[in-house]
Amino acid sequence: MRSKLFQIGVILLIPAFTEAAVFQVPFGQNKTVSEAVSAAEASASPGPPPSGNANSKLVVTTAQGSSGKIQTVSAVYFQTNALDADNEVVACRITKDGSITEYKKFKTGGKGGQTANIQRNTVAPADDGGFGSAPTTDSLFSQHSLIVYEDYLFTVNAGSNTVSMFTIDPKDPLKLTQVGKPVTSHGDLPVSLAYSQKLRTLCVGNAGKKSGVACYNIDKRSGLGCQDKEPLQRTSNITKGDNGAGTISDLFFTTDDKNLIVVTKGNKAQNQTSTVDVYATTNGKGKTSKVSYTSVCSQIQNSPALYGTIQVSDTEFFGTDGTYGLAKLQFDPNSRKVTLPDSGTEQIDFQSQTSWIAKSDKTDSVYVSDLMLNRIVEFSAQDGNQTTQQSFLSGQAGNVDLIVGGDFLYTLSPSNKQLASNTSMIQIMYLKQQGVLVDIGSYVFDQADNITSQAHGMAVYDKRHSRNQNHDSSDDNSSDDNNGGYKLF
Repeated sequence: MRSKLFQIGVILLIPAFTEAAVFQVPFGQNKTVSEAVSAAEASASPGPPPSGNANSKLVVTTAQGSSGKIQTVSAVYFQTNALDADNEVVACRITKDGSITEYKKFKTGGKGGQTANIQRNTVAPADDGGFGSAPTTDSLFSQHSLIVYEDYLFTVNAGSNTVSMFTIDPKDPLKLTQVGKPVTSHGDLPVSLAYSQKLRTLCVGNAGKKSGVACYNIDKRSGLGCQDKEPLQRTSNITKGDNGAGTISDLFFTTDDKNLIVVTKGNKAQNQTSTVDVYATTNGKGKTSKVSYTSVCSQIQNSPALYGTIQVSDTEFFGTDGTYGLAKLQFDPNSRKVTLPDSGTEQIDFQSQTSWIAKSDKTDSVYVSDLMLNRIVEFSAQDGNQTTQQSFLSGQAGNVDLIVGGDFLYTLSPSNKQLASNTSMIQIMYLKQQGVLVDIGSYVFDQADNITSQAHGMAVYDKRHSRNQNHDSSDDNSSDDNNGGYKLF
């Protein structure tokens, strides 16, 4: 391992680069990643198949029927979130075939943490419902604990109740610069973040004893500044319990930036259902709060454990529920009410704890992952019907987050002491088309890399969405399709 010091302003960042981690193709596969993707394309293309040469230009057909090069992003990020230790952002470089080649770590200035009262199961069920492997850990019971928008990266520090902000260098996405110092989350256990580009506003959800949502103005020079006169006025009345029950699951702004959505899990032991709070926003000036303190609160019947949630249309949200699978929520922009119709639930066979969700513009699909099953399940973003499912071949127990970057899907599968390998990895699938997912391999960390079971959050960086218009855009890693990238809705 070798490290290099960077002096940036008054903040000393120490990115550590290591060659211990390696990329591995799936068990039994004798192709390179490029060859595997080429073979996948050949099996779907009606015309002549592409060459097996790893250096050939790959051709795909998008959901809209247009043809273009394989679409990739520049980097994928997550946080180590080591319990009561220095939290770090892990930045991983993505190559033009979608695989990962190297990574660097950056200290956030805060500590990692975890939800109180975690009850661990001893084994996870197998895909067929039989005996399975040891489960993965979900330390925060949330989605979007780390997010990327434009050239900004934001992450929570759950153990120190703070939020950190970084800028990303478009010329080298493995170069992060911290902006200002970590700021208080104004509560306990920050677990989820949402950012509005239009409002230039970041909001953080706290899930501890002192819970609720605080919002901040962002400044590219000084960092984060709280815009609330009375922070944490946005709260829930659900009783907190074991395994994140009654705590915030997710935050996001609607695509028109007119609302902040706060998703809170229910508490079955207290017979309390999940809720969705919708807070109106205003395009206020200066440092005044742009997010209302009062919400339209909807109780989501038949959803005791609403989790990761995304917007798929002006009037629809899709969310995961750990008790059955997918919840197809209806949203009324006028009344700001959210409902779950009787026909709005999609059962996933043998699911154990479906939690995270991501959307692909290319396939017009959403993908969900399970904490205790090492597979991805795909649903159409149009009607919410299940289209396929695909297991990884790595032998990991499950995944704690996932993100779509270009034509690829990345999942975070932290180490597990109950497994012989006890390794953390980022698993990768190529999204060939709706209904077809191809496991292309995993970027495997070893114990020397110190990526613990606490690792959490995922986001990707696409330099095509950079605010810096002067960087070199000729890199083959990007395409001309502006629909790809790091959208989190």
